Amino acid sequence: MRHVRFCAVGLSAAGLWAVGLSVVACSPGGSKTASVVATNRFDDPNQMQTGKGGADQGPQTSDQGDLFGGDSELGCQNGCAFTGAPLLDDGVSAADIAPFAASADFKSGSLCVVEPQLSREGQPGALFPGNWLRPRFRWTSTGGETLWEIRLHSEGQPDDLRAYTRTRPNESDTQWLVPKDIWKKMRAFTKPVTVTIRGLGAGGVFTGSSGDFEIAPVDASGSLVFWATTSSVVDYTQASSRLQGFSLADVAKNTETDEAVAETLSAEDVQTRAIPGEDGAQARGAYDLYACGGNTPRPTCATAPTDPNCCNPPGFKLGDVICIGCHVSTPDGKAVLFTDNWPWDKVAASIQPDARGALPGSVTPYASQLLKQPWLGMQALSRAYFPADGRRILVTSYGQRTTPYSNVQPTHHDLAWFDLSADDPANPIPEGVPPDPLPAGVNNIYDLANLRNAAITKAKDNHWGLITVTNEPQSLVTPAWSNDGTTIAYVATEKASTDGHPDWTANQADIHVIPYRDMNGDGAPDPTTMAPLEGASDPNLLEYYPDFSDDDAFLAFVRAPKPTQQTRCVPAQDASGAVSTCPAVDLGENPDGPYYNRNGEIYIVPRNGGVATRLMANDPVSCTGETSRGSINSWPKWSPRVVEKNGKSYYFLMFSSARGYPDALKELPRARLTPAISNKSAQLYMAAIVVDNVTQVITTYPAVYLWNQNITVNAQGEAKIAATSNLTPAWDDFSIPPVPPILKPPR
Repeated sequence: MRHVRFCAVGLSAAGLWAVGLSVVACSPGGSKTASVVATNRFDDPNQMQTGKGGADQGPQTSDQGDLFGGDSELGCQNGCAFTGAPLLDDGVSAADIAPFAASADFKSGSLCVVEPQLSREGQPGALFPGNWLRPRFRWTSTGGETLWEIRLHSEGQPDDLRAYTRTRPNESDTQWLVPKDIWKKMRAFTKPVTVTIRGLGAGGVFTGSSGDFEIAPVDASGSLVFWATTSSVVDYTQASSRLQGFSLADVAKNTETDEAVAETLSAEDVQTRAIPGEDGAQARGAYDLYACGGNTPRPTCATAPTDPNCCNPPGFKLGDVICIGCHVSTPDGKAVLFTDNWPWDKVAASIQPDARGALPGSVTPYASQLLKQPWLGMQALSRAYFPADGRRILVTSYGQRTTPYSNVQPTHHDLAWFDLSADDPANPIPEGVPPDPLPAGVNNIYDLANLRNAAITKAKDNHWGLITVTNEPQSLVTPAWSNDGTTIAYVATEKASTDGHPDWTANQADIHVIPYRDMNGDGAPDPTTMAPLEGASDPNLLEYYPDFSDDDAFLAFVRAPKPTQQTRCVPAQDASGAVSTCPAVDLGENPDGPYYNRNGEIYIVPRNGGVATRLMANDPVSCTGETSRGSINSWPKWSPRVVEKNGKSYYFLMFSSARGYPDALKELPRARLTPAISNKSAQLYMAAIVVDNVTQVITTYPAVYLWNQNITVNAQGEAKIAATSNLTPAWDDFSIPPVPPILKPPR
């Protein structure tokens, strides 16, 4: 992108531009009525106007997205943010923009402003944290416009910012990015920013749209780490399962917000290996002979290189990690804990650049062996139970069975605790799967599995154990743990999948809470009773994926309607590898259970229960034709800090959504046993929530798309778009690799 600032000296053109425009807002893309951009001066169209805060400068260009250098006054005085002269993008000349000064009228036409979501019909526009990604304006139109004006107005600024760009051939949208140095100045704004976008079409007709967005008086904090995948098929190449991340600007560290993402962890990085299969005898994956269906065992990729999903790639060993999707951060920000692929063991891995993939110091090798048990689900940690020294406790779901390793798939899940600091040299857990040679006195791998089961059973109630919830008849899955350590929220469902999620075929999911108490300090929680969480436990709805805010004041969760059909088919595979498919059936307007539900929406509720608040961020921009139904809003995760300012508390929340986006991976390839779940690709969005500390009134805002989430960059600053489906975000004070600055944002 080329930004050019013209000085006022020596440039004259009839009606070239006017300054000091005030804007009357209209519904963005929604109203068909005419709107007017009222000008202060059209009395002398041949007179070039300099901005009130402006100073004469010649043309300036920058590949960094800065106009005048990071510490400049942007050609204006007294700290103003907007330059009085126009910003011209590539292919736009001073003469080209003359029609915009000659006419101030526009009609909405087919123009749809998609980013950022602007105010409409009494609802606020998006709210940006002060240190967020600089705003990117993105819009679509079928009106044939070729030249566009983007005008920003904010009370207290002596000038409007005016930028001009062209429609690019063969692209589905038009984009314009606020220059970096202007955005730095805009962070101090205390009034809404009114955006007016006008397009010049055939016959000199203008279409346009106008609305506001806001800038919060506080910053967000921390880093985002999320699962970026290109397939729903988990293959043994490990290539489709990676964690990506980026960091927000930090004044104390003198850093800026990353405009691209960097790989934080990949499955092949993880140094925990020798993971047993479900029976504890063979390495995990040894029984997955029929990866592609049918009765042909999986060969090596050397003999079948055309389909890496159906072979063992060179260098891969059975028992290695192949999936790192469902993850949480350790409270110290140095590592992640995640659920691996079938049979759903649990693994800890450092994300620190100098120890990437290693077992973190907060998890002992002995605890790592305990976590290799099968049929574990999503995990939760709490700052209150994660000291630098002492017992560090993890809570997860635990598939019920008679022995720690069992090839009988569980049908019920409890909650379990694990001491991540555990060590017991007197009770070692066998590591090899299978070891070669076998230890002395061990006749075969099944004897070794028995030793493994015996050791883990002996460790039960000392280093790990079940949490007794005396009045809960249902499966307990996907726990969330309050930061003060006193409350666990979980999903109660009549049917959980083997990986400890509420199953797609389930018809019931509600959020229940239990107190977490360890009265004698031995790490083992006391028996307890549950209570349905008011506002998140309606038996007529599905409620799932809870998460506590940093101050524990709120619980975010997903709510969806119950399935239309109570019975839903899932493909099955027999012992020979043959797959039985499902017949084509109309599953109705609500086809899903509480897993990747098409009609899920994000809500928040007070920690102790009450009236749930639906987030405005659930709704895509109305002029796109999309609605929250079908958008798969899911997986809410709070930012690591709540900031108070001027009598208000500012909360920020991340979630995934499958609303349409041109740079996104369109659809995920299906696995052979995937049921009729939507395979739409998801992306990440940020939602702002503001609470008045006196009245307790909650205001929510539209979603903000993370335009950097699909951008990767090399050490030279060359950036490109790498389309992935982005899910399961974690937002914390992570210690992740730095992301190189980009020279030029790709489109």
